[in-house]
Amino acid sequence: MAGLHAAKVVRYLCGRLYSADEEEKWRAVRALEHVAGDRRALGDEKAVELLRRFFWSMNDESGAVPHGIPEAIGAILAVRPELQKEFLPNLCSMITHEDMLQTGPIERGVVWALGRVGEPVAQCSPEAVRSIAAAAEAHDDSQTRGIARWALGRIGGG
Repeated sequence: MAGLHAAKVVRYLCGRLYSADEEEKWRAVRALEHVAGDRRALGDEKAVELLRRFFWSMNDESGAVPHGIPEAIGAILAVRPELQKEFLPNLCSMITHEDMLQTGPIERGVVWALGRVGEPVAQCSPEAVRSIAAAAEAHDDSQTRGIARWALGRIGGG
């Protein structure tokens, strides 16, 4: 379906990212990853535009509550490594730069996203790896600690 109507499918999936239903959010993340991995369905220009919109929604000025957005960013960057040079530093900064730090489910989403991208994170931002390691060791939230341990294993830092 995405091959024929990619814009409609992506629009629908983006709306599902904000779902309060965790399972629906994860289905949308996985589907976006699949669509983004098909360059015929989501060309370079559209993928860049989508990532820019996602990063804008992570900005306080957007007024959005970006549930599911970091996960979608990580999923796309995992299957579109050519876009990592432009966007991975921004994702890493969400756990390293004080003015961009996230909390709660959004923070967990950023940690998951970095783990989904994997090894390139270590090359992009050793500081992000240290932040994930600190979260894996001593984060107040046990769920975040677990996701951070998983992410470290994928990145190669643990």
